[in-house]
Amino acid sequence: MKYEKLSIIMEELRMVHKLHNKMMSGHCQDITPEQGKLLYLIRNEKMNQKEIAKHLHITEATLSVRIKRLVDSGLVEREVDRNDKRVYSIVLSKKGEKLMNDMENAIHHYQEVICKGITNEEYESVLKVIHKIQKNIKEEIE
Repeated sequence: MKYEKLSIIMEELRMVHKLHNKMMSGHCQDITPEQGKLLYLIRNEKMNQKEIAKHLHITEATLSVRIKRLVDSGLVEREVDRNDKRVYSIVLSKKGEKLMNDMENAIHHYQEVICKGITNEEYESVLKVIHKIQKNIKEEIE
C-alpha cells in the first residue's frame, strides 16, 4: 500500500508538470520550455555561453543549438565583448524583451489560477513532502 501511494504521488506530480507546460505553451507557442528558461536567465544579466550552460546544467554544445535557434528567430543577439573579441554575451533583442514581458504577465495570471483555493499551510505541507522525497532519492543515488 505504501508503494502504491508513492506511485500515485509521482504520477500526479508528472501530470501537474504536463498540465503546467501545456498551459504555458498556449501562451508561448514560439518557444520551448527550455528556451523560455534560457531567455528568463539572460533577461536581467549579460552572460556568456559558458556561464549560461553552467546555470542551466547543460553542455555548451546543447546550448549552442538553442542559442542559434533563438538568434534565427530574432529573440536574442550575440554581443561581442569589448575586451576580448572571441567572447560574446547573449542578450535579449527587442523582440525577446517583448516576449518576456508577455510571458511575465502570463505567469502572474497562471500563478493566480494554479494557486486559487490553496492556503499557505497546504502549500507548505506539499512542498515539505516533495523536499523529503527529493532528499530520500538524492541520498540513495549518492
